[in-house]
Amino acid sequence: MQRGGALAKLRAMTLSERIARVDDWLIDRLFQPLADRLPERLTALHLGLSCQLGALMLDGLSLVLPMLLFGATLGNMIDSTLIWCISLAFFLGMKRSAPLVRPGMLNPLRPLLRAMRLLSLAFLLYQFFRGMGAPGIVWLVTQLTTISQVLFTVGLYLVACQPRPPYRRMSTRGGPIIEGVWGAGGRLNNT
Repeated sequence: MQRGGALAKLRAMTLSERIARVDDWLIDRLFQPLADRLPERLTALHLGLSCQLGALMLDGLSLVLPMLLFGATLGNMIDSTLIWCISLAFFLGMKRSAPLVRPGMLNPLRPLLRAMRLLSLAFLLYQFFRGMGAPGIVWLVTQLTTISQVLFTVGLYLVACQPRPPYRRMSTRGGPIIEGVWGAGGRLNNT
């Protein structure tokens, strides 16, 4: 009986709710386990910001290559230059919002960046299919842009992961922590 109720609920979901479920599934099932297995010194937030910086650099390289290889001018590439500047501004904003993510607290960037994550997935699919049919040397430039988009998307998902709780320190002493009357086994007099 419950199976039918769950199926009816699934049918009643709107498209936006289904897309939000896909986004939650990607974070909870794919990226959060990856973030939990990172070394202690490397947080998912820092790795995500590093991925976004790498995406920014690869995007800049894919912007400069047509100028070097084909003699394109900055005027011919003005739309790509403006997109790169917007990406730089987004990266600087993300870097500035990094202190909002604290261990032991909910990550405020997860709901805040949901639309950006979904848009980056859509652009990743678009870039992937666009780069498949590129001829000759243009293929290299489109593949750099595709790799840049992959890094940007991975970075957004890593930034949205929940940080690990603070590390608890354990006592390295082997003896009792509190000395005094407790050293007598809880007796006040040693008689």
